[in-house]
Amino acid sequence: MMPYGTILRGIINMKEFFTIFNNKKSGVTLIELLLYIAIFSIVITAVVSVAISATAQRVRNNAVAEVDYQGEAVMSYITQTIRNSQSVNTPLANNSAGSLSVNGLNATNNPAVFDTVNDGLRQRIRVREGSPPTDNFLTNNRVTVTSINFTNSTIVGGRDSIKIQFTLQYYNPSGRPELNYQKTFYSGATLR
Repeated sequence: MMPYGTILRGIINMKEFFTIFNNKKSGVTLIELLLYIAIFSIVITAVVSVAISATAQRVRNNAVAEVDYQGEAVMSYITQTIRNSQSVNTPLANNSAGSLSVNGLNATNNPAVFDTVNDGLRQRIRVREGSPPTDNFLTNNRVTVTSINFTNSTIVGGRDSIKIQFTLQYYNPSGRPELNYQKTFYSGATLR
């Protein structure tokens, strides 16, 4: 057990300590203020730059997803139409063209012609079916077609075989660099 005198001396020493501590003038110096502002600015700059970068990456990912989705959907539709067709009208064997014409099983939809058309702002892939023809766009207004090619690589005596190639680009009239994306799609299909 501690004697009371030691405890009293400790309390008096504590009073002196706090008295000395409290006598210090409180406030912030100019250097401390500048240091706080610099640290705060660095933190805010880092947070804002991360937010801007994340937003730009999200926009880029949306453009990539749009081009990929549309390209795969168009390629799937064209290859399925070729496989279910009875004959190829154009391009002729061992030739290439910017359009494809096929005759299917349903005579009211013959011929089905795949080509590109300018809608006033961008090139779009369309299919024209029947006579009189009905037009259906296979791509929407968020992408533009920069090239399309169909090659009839039929072997003599074999079934018609078509190689398909087209390039889609995200439609970017504003010229934003994060929206600059294009992809070339390749496939082939043979009549059944």
